[in-house]
Amino acid sequence: MTDGSPRILVIKLRYLGDVLLTTPVFDALRSRFPDAFIAAVVNKGTEDMLTENPAIDRIFTVIRDFRPLADLRKQFQLIREIRAAHFDVVLELTHNDRAAVLAFLSGAGKRLGYKPKKRKRFRRSLLLTDLVPVGKKLHVIDRHLELAKAMGCSVLPSKPTLYWTPQDQRTCGEILTSSGVPGKAPYVVLHPSSAATHKVWTAEGYAELCDYLSGRKSLRTILICGKDKEELRLNREICALSESPPLDLGGRLSLKQTAALLSEALLFIGIDSGPMHMATAVGTPVVAIFGPSRPWRWGPRGAGQVIIQKKWDCVPCGKKGCRDDGGESRCLMELTPDEVLLAVENRLDEIFRTPAPAFPAEKEVP
Repeated sequence: MTDGSPRILVIKLRYLGDVLLTTPVFDALRSRFPDAFIAAVVNKGTEDMLTENPAIDRIFTVIRDFRPLADLRKQFQLIREIRAAHFDVVLELTHNDRAAVLAFLSGAGKRLGYKPKKRKRFRRSLLLTDLVPVGKKLHVIDRHLELAKAMGCSVLPSKPTLYWTPQDQRTCGEILTSSGVPGKAPYVVLHPSSAATHKVWTAEGYAELCDYLSGRKSLRTILICGKDKEELRLNREICALSESPPLDLGGRLSLKQTAALLSEALLFIGIDSGPMHMATAVGTPVVAIFGPSRPWRWGPRGAGQVIIQKKWDCVPCGKKGCRDDGGESRCLMELTPDEVLLAVENRLDEIFRTPAPAFPAEKEVP
């Protein structure tokens, strides 16, 4: 391995937000090794969190197939492609068995991962060459950066970055215009839903929030979500309960178009999710509604971000609902609209008091 130009592979086999939160690692590696070949391995469907990023030279995607033989062929093909790239170093950020096996099969001589806190039956640490200890109460970005520090990186960005194209920006603008939102009209984006129902606040609360923003603040509200049926159903329920229904763009935007939408928003309001981290990445102020999740690990990064969470002794518990079965979380079901509205009003007052810059802020558009 040449010190100035190693071939580095970063593995993160998780969800959209998890992949986006690896971007500070790529920035740190590019700063330390400007001539390196830097690549990523992510699950299919999450790669848009990394595409267009100038710090990344190539992205491999893990494609799953429900047919066992077809899946096996696809995994072997991926391994062949990775081995053909002749990587010197692998950073395994997923911390699971599948990613550790992939790191081992990559052929890289140096394979970094987290030092396990407990010994398990399958010791994935045997598949890695360098085990990096990390502290208990670290934000996930800072956990990732511990491996970058082990590579000698001294420039350690603390916020994620997200890139999109001018065409994504134009398409988003066209969708807004055709939906009755004129150019430069101020709007607030809300992301209320998730497949993880234990993170979701009430439809009634979001409806009251939309009515407040429209009636008291004269702000247009826009709902976003993926194409999941339950997420789309929650959006429709919020619209039905609102006296001033928001614009429902659920399932209509690509991830890159969503980034463009968020980049022009006055404020983002939503749950602990990928879109919350996307809003942070594009520089939009965030009001995050947290239930059992741990803000010190998953909260939005950057100054001025607001987290709303019950101050109960059991919060945050880190469980998937009160029964840890993926069901409802009482700390969210009993979070009142007034509690959320107070935080939103205070944040909007701060935004309106802040003088506008002399020139438009530069966006992450190449």
